[in-house]
Amino acid sequence: MKDTLFYLVIYDLPDSEGANKRRKRLHKLLSGYGKWTQYSVFECFLTAVQFVKLQQQIEKLIRPVEDAVRIYVLDAGSVRRTITYGSEQPREERTIVY
Repeated sequence: MKDTLFYLVIYDLPDSEGANKRRKRLHKLLSGYGKWTQYSVFECFLTAVQFVKLQQQIEKLIRPVEDAVRIYVLDAGSVRRTITYGSEQPREERTIVY
């Protein structure tokens, strides 16, 4: 895809009934935007419009006083310089937004 950036989304939610429900919804949401690579890590190649939509959906879903979500914005050079062990290099795949 053209005009995309690479985003690394990492989240940590507490272990409670409410947070577990939010975690499942967050995982499903992020699955529509990128690839699940580790327990609470997603790699996403997104356009600017997709990224804004994702941010809005995350902000509606989480509770900032309890939950933590970090999004790292990386350029194409960062993707090429990524070192992986035991998995494949990040590669752009088709984004399916729900």
